[in-house]
Amino acid sequence: MNRSIRIALAGLVMMAGTVRSKQLQVGVDANYSLDMEQAGATWSWNGERPDLFAGMAAQGVTEFRVRLWMKDEGAHGKAYATEVVKRALAGGLNPYLVLFLSEDWSDMMKQPLPESLRGLTLEERAAAVKTYSRAVVAHFRSVGLTSHFYEIGNEIDYGICGEYPRKGAKKNPAALSRKLWPNSARLIRAAQAGVLEADPKAKFMLHIAHWWDADFCTAFFRFMQDHGVQLDCAGLSYFPSANIGGALEMESFGATAAKVARATGRPVVVPETAYPSTADFKGQFSRWKYEVPGYPLSPDGQRRWLADFLAFCDRHPDVAAVYCWSPEWCGEGMWKAFALFDPDGTARPAWASFDHSAWTGRELKQPVYFEACSNRLYAVPVEEAKRQMVPLVLRLREQTGGVNVEHIALLSNTVLNVEGYHVDLKGALSQNLNLTRLPDNPGISLAKADIAAIASRTHPADRQLILFLREAPTPELEQAIAFFGQKGIAVVRHPKAAGKPLKFDLCGAFDAPAPLDMKR
Repeated sequence: MNRSIRIALAGLVMMAGTVRSKQLQVGVDANYSLDMEQAGATWSWNGERPDLFAGMAAQGVTEFRVRLWMKDEGAHGKAYATEVVKRALAGGLNPYLVLFLSEDWSDMMKQPLPESLRGLTLEERAAAVKTYSRAVVAHFRSVGLTSHFYEIGNEIDYGICGEYPRKGAKKNPAALSRKLWPNSARLIRAAQAGVLEADPKAKFMLHIAHWWDADFCTAFFRFMQDHGVQLDCAGLSYFPSANIGGALEMESFGATAAKVARATGRPVVVPETAYPSTADFKGQFSRWKYEVPGYPLSPDGQRRWLADFLAFCDRHPDVAAVYCWSPEWCGEGMWKAFALFDPDGTARPAWASFDHSAWTGRELKQPVYFEACSNRLYAVPVEEAKRQMVPLVLRLREQTGGVNVEHIALLSNTVLNVEGYHVDLKGALSQNLNLTRLPDNPGISLAKADIAAIASRTHPADRQLILFLREAPTPELEQAIAFFGQKGIAVVRHPKAAGKPLKFDLCGAFDAPAPLDMKR
């Protein structure tokens, strides 16, 4: 999809019929805000404590995603969501509704059947969903909602509103398309029909979480289109630090977005994204702490990742909008590492990334990777390793007839060393390139002549140096970094624990692997 089509659709879908800037739309999902406020939370930017919603708007946020559960009272029910909508509008934000079609959390891991719909047949559920959707949309329009954009369900990869695979059932498109997706499509069509009766100008997004699997995404959205579901935007969650399917780097997400847009003829929206500011956290998301290369898990790494991701999406011809998930979280708990406030409510540096000047026209420089240790630099051969690894893994797969026990054994026993680094071929199973420096790698000295040679090969206009620091920088290394700076070369320091391999994304270099065959 070319950029002009994307812009036209984005204006139609995202902006409720109003004319807005042609650039990427940037929003938040900050629905914990009222609960936290009632518990005594306050938020501050530069020592000032404005209203949270007005404060977010002042940072450059324009859009707001509103969570709505199928109940009138309690967390994220109609009464709560009504207040969120009013506060967002008063703060200068443009809210839209997410009709979860559940009475509690629903996502890729669960789609619980609402208590109010228990005991009903599919057709009876569909009729109830239509009635509910019409009523809630009519209510929200009566309290001031102006957006004509609606999201039906939340991360509905495997189903919606009680439709969900039983434990142990297959979750591939072929299996899902036999029953769960047809039933889901029936319920979604009913919800859309109800919304359209209350708002004839309604446009719709469906939202899934399989950002790492383009084939799954295209299968889902095309199935829904082919079964009468109105699809005006395709929604994809993106949490790179989860390292699901090896999707660490934004280029991988971009490839999926492009394939979805080509398959559906619709723009892509990112309803949820976030990146942690520290690796020191526990709880539900404690495994989501993989580092995107060049973006250490630090407040500055979080700031740069968000600015670069917004710039990346702004340049991507198929991405219309991005929403940061729960930036308002403060205090302890599950989301403190991903939030954009410290536990005491002080704004983290990443808020600066929402300002349009931070990402509009931002130069996205290609990384050149070096490992720094013991006063030497080691050039990390990422591209050459990919070039050699991919055909080798494919040949091994051909030998075994697919991804099976024999294939895994071959990957384990086949040695591939590239320019002083060992390539762990098993990383291909998760679309990762894992590199470990070999003991006999001589590296590059920090002598001025050697540093000057590196600088001469690094064009400052379109390249940046990513330095993986295995230990605290020595004075010699600091001098080398200063020299690069004098030459106009951007240097990103990326602390990396000793002994851990360097991990990169293969960005869809392999087809989706066949199901593991344990009989071979």
